[in-house]
Amino acid sequence: LAQGHSPPFPRRVTGVASAGSMGCGCTKGSAVSDPQARQDGRGPAQKKPDWRSAGEGHKLGAAGGAPVEEDAGLSPEEKRQRALEAAERRQASVPGIAAGKVTVMREKQQKDELLGKLTEYYNRKRMDLPMGLNAASVEQLRKHWDHVRAGGEAPLDALLR
Repeated sequence: LAQGHSPPFPRRVTGVASAGSMGCGCTKGSAVSDPQARQDGRGPAQKKPDWRSAGEGHKLGAAGGAPVEEDAGLSPEEKRQRALEAAERRQASVPGIAAGKVTVMREKQQKDELLGKLTEYYNRKRMDLPMGLNAASVEQLRKHWDHVRAGGEAPLDALLR
């Protein structure tokens, strides 16, 4: 370096700083705190919850915390129907998102999934995707997918009916 010029970067200072002059100041002196002691020094910390004494809990999908015994007399079909209704309620109530927005997002997801399945089907058959497929509704796409999956050739006019 030439005289009178400062280096482009400041020099690093090496060495150990004294404990009193630098540091985060998180601890008092060199004493190690007791993990059982509370931060405010009023005594031992609260005990962690014991899962064995937590109680029975609620059945998943039970409305209002209904007891499990209520479902004992239901047929498998009724149980399936209740589970389906509970799943639909959970899907319709996404925290932080309006109900209308949830519906729009779910329909878009279903449409994208159906378009993906149909695109894959037509690619395997080495056929071009029908022109109006992207403009079709979810219900039309579902009908078209069911028709194609059943083995029928799917002309576009059948799709748009």
